Amino acid sequence: MSCEHDCAVPPLFPAVIRNRPALERVGYRIGDYASFRAHALARLDQAWQLAAWTHRGADDPAIALLECGAIAGEILAFYQELYANEVWLRSADWRESVSRLVALTGYRLAPGLGGEAVFALAVESDGPVTVPAGFPFKADLQQLDSPALFETTATATTYPWLNQFRLCRTRHGPVAIEEGDRVLELQAVGGATGLAARQAQEINPGDRIMLVPDSTMFEAGGGAYTAQARSEILVVDAVETVLDRIVITFKGAVTVDRGPTVRAYRIGRSFKHFGHNAPIRIAALNEITGRATFNETVFHRESGTSADLYTSFAESELGFDGEVANLPAGASMIVSGQAEFTGVSGASDFAVVKEVDAVRKDAVRWAGLAGGSTVVNMRDKLFTNAALTLQRLDVRRLQAHEVLSPELTLGAATGWDTGSFGTDTELAYFGRYDEAVTLAGRDLLLVDDEGLAQTVRVDSAADEFDLTGRDETNPWLWTIRLDQPPRWDREAFGETAPGVAVYGNLVQADQGETQAEAIIGNGDARAIFQTFPLPKAPLTYLLHNERTPPQVPELDVYVDGVLWTQVDTFFHSGPKDRVYVVREDDQGNSLVQFGDGVTGARLPSGRRNVVARFRVGSGARGPLEPGQAPKPMGRLKPLTDVWMPAPAVNGAEPESADGAREAAPARMQSLGRLVGLSDYEAEALGLPGVRKARAAWVAPQGLPRLQLVVMTDGGTDVEAAAVAAAMTSANRCRGASRFPIETVRGIRQYLHLDVTVGYEPERLPENIEPAVRLALGVEEGPDEPEDGLFGFKGRQFGQGAHVSQVIGIVQQVAGVVWVRVDAFQAIDLGDPPQTDPTLLPVPTVRVRETAIGCPGTALLALHALHLSLSLAKVAAAEECPA
Repeated sequence: MSCEHDCAVPPLFPAVIRNRPALERVGYRIGDYASFRAHALARLDQAWQLAAWTHRGADDPAIALLECGAIAGEILAFYQELYANEVWLRSADWRESVSRLVALTGYRLAPGLGGEAVFALAVESDGPVTVPAGFPFKADLQQLDSPALFETTATATTYPWLNQFRLCRTRHGPVAIEEGDRVLELQAVGGATGLAARQAQEINPGDRIMLVPDSTMFEAGGGAYTAQARSEILVVDAVETVLDRIVITFKGAVTVDRGPTVRAYRIGRSFKHFGHNAPIRIAALNEITGRATFNETVFHRESGTSADLYTSFAESELGFDGEVANLPAGASMIVSGQAEFTGVSGASDFAVVKEVDAVRKDAVRWAGLAGGSTVVNMRDKLFTNAALTLQRLDVRRLQAHEVLSPELTLGAATGWDTGSFGTDTELAYFGRYDEAVTLAGRDLLLVDDEGLAQTVRVDSAADEFDLTGRDETNPWLWTIRLDQPPRWDREAFGETAPGVAVYGNLVQADQGETQAEAIIGNGDARAIFQTFPLPKAPLTYLLHNERTPPQVPELDVYVDGVLWTQVDTFFHSGPKDRVYVVREDDQGNSLVQFGDGVTGARLPSGRRNVVARFRVGSGARGPLEPGQAPKPMGRLKPLTDVWMPAPAVNGAEPESADGAREAAPARMQSLGRLVGLSDYEAEALGLPGVRKARAAWVAPQGLPRLQLVVMTDGGTDVEAAAVAAAMTSANRCRGASRFPIETVRGIRQYLHLDVTVGYEPERLPENIEPAVRLALGVEEGPDEPEDGLFGFKGRQFGQGAHVSQVIGIVQQVAGVVWVRVDAFQAIDLGDPPQTDPTLLPVPTVRVRETAIGCPGTALLALHALHLSLSLAKVAAAEECPA
């Protein structure tokens, strides 16, 4: 049988409505203007009564009326199809249609969520300043059209020394001074280690510092002789105070290895002993023979030579070469040289510190020299150790140095560990004791120059700040423990050029502006399900993980002065339960509804007896506008500055139609329980701000757990942590809770694509290029594209891509003749992964991969900076390039 002759041909008008399942759009139009008009004219042609009416031009009023009917028919058919698509969840475009459809399953679109922010405060006062709960701040955020209003969540105590400060990496323990060191540090002055005492000691470039090793072997009770290390004089090149360190750089270097510390003095004038420059031989005339004889000059004191050639000095006396002015009694001097002791082989170097008892002018002789001298009498002799007997003292090597400072203690330069902190959580705070103890148990915000932030808590207790060897007036370096390792390397916490700022006066705030108490209605005991709108929108919702659903409105409703309870549904409520539910309409306004006396109590009758206290505002997330600073909206006199170093987080817009279209069917299938992987994905997608979720079983180190990868509106770790807390609570209350849930923040795995496109010569390149970018789903700005090959909507976590998909999607663009891909490769994100595509460079070596895999925690994405797109006009004779 031939269909051409025997099968019934369906009419062109009205069109038969046939739609297969799972279409994105349904067809529901029986015709358009042309088919309506053609059908009307065909009916006119078939009417024998009007056979004589043959004119069909629009200038005929009757034909014009017929065409007006066709226009009306097309309009009605258009809206009929439009409304028909709004009946089905898959094809509905309007958010209100999706909302009503999913409401039939008990699913309600998530409202907007209030954001959270941390503000750092600067105060000027002599002591602590209390910031009350509910104190308001205003911030202009990049992602909001109007300023966001925040209020502090709890009372906070602030201190002026914690406005903005720095923490330093901890130092190495004491190390020995080594030969070649040019930098030493002043650790004590006259035994005082406080910074004020050390800073009071004047040391300037050009000063001479003499290192005087231990000399107890020459002092009373010193015991048997031991050799003294060599003393030396260094010239100061620079002096710098870094926190509690006074760093001295010398022009020369230490010449011998020493211990961790060395005694030192700032010295002034240096004096030589009289006779140090005497001639080597002395000529004497023999009166009998009349001939001259020569005697060797003796350069040793206590030599027993004749007094007429050598002036004798007591063991406590020093005769200087020339007259010395301004050398007072009571001053200290360092005497150094070489001495020979009985029973000790060879000459011994020595350096001892002595106090001047008296000074006199005298005329002295030494061999062939005679002249004036300043003789200094010391309070005791050079060597007071009874076990040592001085045999000879060489005047050529004997020197005395004027002491200009108390005893100084110098130590080796401070050293630090470098690289990652690993599991180490210790840093150091520089300040007074009363300042340091305020850090105990305190939250701190660490922020680097690029805006990367980390919130930490100080785990150190107040009694761990030990005052042993310290005082409460000087600043000291105090070691503190954090609850987690810093995410930066140790070099970022240097003492001279720190790369991380620390804010200690933190106040936690959440979005929402408290409104004046509002009367929202009159109770009527005869009415059921009384509903009243709130006078201002949007109502603020915040996450409370212990609630189901976790988003809870910032709303208190009082009836006749009694606080009623907000519930998610009346299903579990009895006739006397004072409860209410909150619903949002399609315009975002919030409605408060009360019970019917069966499920939830009715309102008691009364005039203006229903009162609401609430907050408004939602969607705050992201950083401040460049050049803007948050502002306090309340009065607090000591408050001088407000910072918001880290972006606002957790704010979310009301759930979109696409999100509800995906989440609602899965949520209905789960029946409120968490059993399969799809149940966990549906639960996560129902949370405000969650845009995509993927659940999978993993077993790192053989320990099974459920890994939930989520991508939120803000894409931050804080938002992922909030999702993790909500999912853990849901798993505990409505899930099997057999395995822990590991919530991971999803990231975008960016690609590099170099593609050349040949297009038809009659096409304009300025039309081809945007169409190709749209087909690829190229990320052009701060918001990722929804559609396209690498658009957000069509990609899943862990989904790879093949180069043929790139060629195929571009080939489908109207006007494209051929496509050539020269580079197709994943970009290394680094460790930790870089999430800002503008900071990822294009690979220097181009690679054309056949296929690109994707980690299970990532979505493939293509940013405009990583796309190299070339257009080539195809000549008439050349469609296929070589």
